[in-house]
Amino acid sequence: KKNAQGCFFMENSYRRHDMSDAMWEILKPYTIGNKGTWGGNAKDTRQFLNGVFWILRTGAPWRDLPPEYGKWNTVQRRFCRWRDKGIWEKMLEAVIQEPDFEWLMIDASHIKVHPHASGAPGGNQDMARTKGAQHQNTLAVDAHGMPIRFFVTAGTIADCTQACALIDGVSAEYLLADRGYDSRRVIEKALRAGTNVVIPPRKNRKEQRDYDRYLYKLRHLVENAFLHLKRWRGIATRYAKLTSSFVAAVQIRCIVLWLSTLI
Repeated sequence: KKNAQGCFFMENSYRRHDMSDAMWEILKPYTIGNKGTWGGNAKDTRQFLNGVFWILRTGAPWRDLPPEYGKWNTVQRRFCRWRDKGIWEKMLEAVIQEPDFEWLMIDASHIKVHPHASGAPGGNQDMARTKGAQHQNTLAVDAHGMPIRFFVTAGTIADCTQACALIDGVSAEYLLADRGYDSRRVIEKALRAGTNVVIPPRKNRKEQRDYDRYLYKLRHLVENAFLHLKRWRGIATRYAKLTSSFVAAVQIRCIVLWLSTLI
């Protein structure tokens, strides 16, 4: 369309990434606030979800939310209520269907923290005091590179400290990770679970452990998963003051990734 000055523009271009009807039909049973679901009836839950997706995809402040998605403070408060009630986590658990545990791959990625993320009540949360504040996501993905489990920590925390929690309760045939996870505790836990370990040994080990070099090359799938997560600017850079809010943001991004496999 043309505006009054004769220049072309895209009408409502910010809505180009709204969820499709097929995605909504999958998510609808797990939401609250709609008629027939738990909780009071909201005006438009689908509109609310699209508004949250827009914020996280663009990395914009809540105050810049387009009014078509609702009042920014109403959408923000509802996002926080769903966070505190664990709704985002339950929705993610619901859409993770039949993960392929032939391989389980784990890794960590550092994320820059925006200055606006500082100043949380009680002090900054999970931010490393380094040149350019950082924190990190530690992620586990299945054989297709789909996210299964993740943790958020300060950027100075060693990767291997989260590995045992990542693989706990997962029955995989192979565990793939880089040599940063060459820890006796991690390897012993994997072996007790009947999982074959594909982790290069550290160079300072007296006994160099052999590993499947061909399988190890497939570890790029977990790197790809971080790439897909960070396509949303609200994930590539942390703007949330509370760690719980950023965790909810990552959960929402994972929900959208899994939805793409179900439609």
